[in-house]
Amino acid sequence: MSAAFRTFEECLARYADPLETGRALHDLAASMISSRLFTLTAINMAAMQVRRVYSSHPDVYPLLGTKPIVLDDWFEAMRTERRITAINTSAGMEGQFPDLALIRSLGCNSSLSIPIMTGNELLGTINVLDAEGSYPADVVEKAADLIIPATAVFLILRGHFAL
Repeated sequence: MSAAFRTFEECLARYADPLETGRALHDLAASMISSRLFTLTAINMAAMQVRRVYSSHPDVYPLLGTKPIVLDDWFEAMRTERRITAINTSAGMEGQFPDLALIRSLGCNSSLSIPIMTGNELLGTINVLDAEGSYPADVVEKAADLIIPATAVFLILRGHFAL
């Protein structure tokens, strides 16, 4: 796995476009966990807004404007406990995603959300979706290794996107 981290680090050292860092994190994640859909969502708590800042599928999940934060239990657990949330069943995804039909059309029936924080501030989340059953406990543990690289990416992208 060190080759994947070295490739990621090289991208961060030499990117020409900040969006390349999102792709580099996606490539690093792909070397560790499976995904059919990979997005990064930046969070601005002061403005109570979120913005997608990277998408593996920009045709269906584009980088558009901001939208309001939904302060539900899931969001609060990420913000206060830094809880990585995995949903591994189609039934578990019911009621969690307003765009569930679109998600399912991509073959996704499980999700993984990884909060990224610095200085007690939630910078954003890594959002990974794949086939049902893709994120058991051992995969969630591997996914936690993405937190430090993702912190660098969110700090870079923060300067690129106005929230």
